[in-house]
Amino acid sequence: MITRSMALLLLWIALWGEVSVANVLSGVLVVAIVSWLFAHDRPRRYVMRPVPALRLLLHVLVSLVGSSVRVVFAVLFPTRERIATSVQSVALQQGSVFVGAVVANAITLTPGTMSLDLDESTLVLSVHVLGLVDPDEFRRDVLQLENLVARAVRERTP
Repeated sequence: MITRSMALLLLWIALWGEVSVANVLSGVLVVAIVSWLFAHDRPRRYVMRPVPALRLLLHVLVSLVGSSVRVVFAVLFPTRERIATSVQSVALQQGSVFVGAVVANAITLTPGTMSLDLDESTLVLSVHVLGLVDPDEFRRDVLQLENLVARAVRERTP
């Protein structure tokens, strides 16, 4: 916590562009308020499992290549099916906002898709998709990705 507070204070001073008593004191006040506002009772810690993480990485890389090819075809040889867009919603099943956030970021990394929203209460992920997709197949793909993420990272128990 001290390291984070010092980093925030240094960032505050850097944003002001000069070291002065007023900037340091106001920075200490802002850091104290921000730390108090965003303090958690018990910070969650996650452990990455190497072999499942490697499987996840390979899955994402294959998705990146396949999606990149589809986007290139959509740009160079546009058809209605290739340039159609939709918003697909998938209810995630692992029950973890952290896993959902990793899934949403992995999807956004993939060309032709953009995660729009992850509802924290229902864990419904909304994704903007380029090209016609079968909703059931898209749902299966997202849930497979979620499963890979859940296997790759787990919450550390004290």
